[in-house]
Amino acid sequence: MHIAIQPGTSSSARKQRVALLFEQVITNGELALADEIFADDFHWPQFDLYGPEGVRTWVKAFRAAFPDVTDMVQEQIAEGDLVMSRVKVIGTQLGPFRGLPPSGRRAEFEAIGIDRFRGEKVIERTAHFDIVDLMRQLGHPILDVPPIATP
Repeated sequence: MHIAIQPGTSSSARKQRVALLFEQVITNGELALADEIFADDFHWPQFDLYGPEGVRTWVKAFRAAFPDVTDMVQEQIAEGDLVMSRVKVIGTQLGPFRGLPPSGRRAEFEAIGIDRFRGEKVIERTAHFDIVDLMRQLGHPILDVPPIATP
């Protein structure tokens, strides 16, 4: 499959590159596109991953846990060298996830990704989502989270 990647450093070109991460690399397993999106010195501090190969490693693990995953960009904002994306993620946990066994349950959650660019490529990324909500949907116990007290 050939994907036309918009060249340049405009906000729209950068947003398209990040959208490709979600909609092609993660959803469709188009792992080779990581080389077009991420710089060789890319770093994802949350997972201590480096370069396009680090992204491929993470995507393979996530797709092993959620083989039917669909990531859909809902909204993007670009400012300077940053692109923020709000993404809807839907998938069924059929493999291990964060050390937890497959639940066979389907989950739907939103994630926020923040990607920093240098030129046309992403050099740093962070991602945030509600892990407590995801664990509840998957039927996994939620550890170290006290229940909300009711009056």
